[in-house]
Amino acid sequence: MRVINLIFCLFFFSCTQLRKTTQSREGIQTYSYTDVSGRYLFSRELKKEKNKLITRTILGLDQAGQTKVLEKSITVSQLGTIKVGSKREIVSRPIASDFEVWLEGKKYFSKIRMLENEKKILVELDSPEAKWKGTSTYLFPKKKYFCFFSQIPDCLNHNFLLKRALDKKDKGFSFVIVWDNYPYVQDQFNGVGQTPFSSAILKFEGSEKKYLKYIVEVDGQTVVYHFSPSFDLIRILWIAQGLTIVPPGEEMNSSDE
Repeated sequence: MRVINLIFCLFFFSCTQLRKTTQSREGIQTYSYTDVSGRYLFSRELKKEKNKLITRTILGLDQAGQTKVLEKSITVSQLGTIKVGSKREIVSRPIASDFEVWLEGKKYFSKIRMLENEKKILVELDSPEAKWKGTSTYLFPKKKYFCFFSQIPDCLNHNFLLKRALDKKDKGFSFVIVWDNYPYVQDQFNGVGQTPFSSAILKFEGSEKKYLKYIVEVDGQTVVYHFSPSFDLIRILWIAQGLTIVPPGEEMNSSDE
């Protein structure tokens, strides 16, 4: 059976079984987000509910103790298993996302939904610009692992790719990024997100006393992820975009790896 068919034919574990095999920390984590335009507040919330992995992110400005929201997303993936040969492998499969961003004071909205029977995604757009309005569908690539962009740290962990890359340090592991911020990602970042899907490679790069270092190669660029030994996200460094996401109070340049 083709891999794409396996992706859409999941056999689900119970919530109890899934909890035994995944260790990501649930709850809200806050970070300092810095790019070429300035410094912002950033939060990520992870929740597991009824065999679903739910990640919420908020990017904003601190204004007199209140957060002015500039961007927010919610991504939902289904937790389950697929049959590979004589074994079953645990996977998380993107099923839905909502994304909002305010550009020059105007709201841009994107919604993605899986059309399982058609093996496609449906993208619904609403914005002040005519080119970014309406609905479109896109065929799902024939790959095994898929991660929403905003959910990459959680997705890589729940697909056991972080563990596999750690165990096989000389090997790269392929997956597909689903840009939940599509198509606005084209205005936010340079050189990525020309379609809703981008092929990516995960590699383990080494370890320090307090963190494990991984890289994700996508569209000719490298994104650095630091995780704790239990695979909780610590920081993100996207060198080509001048972007750092680090714990509050930590100073780090995008060139510091």
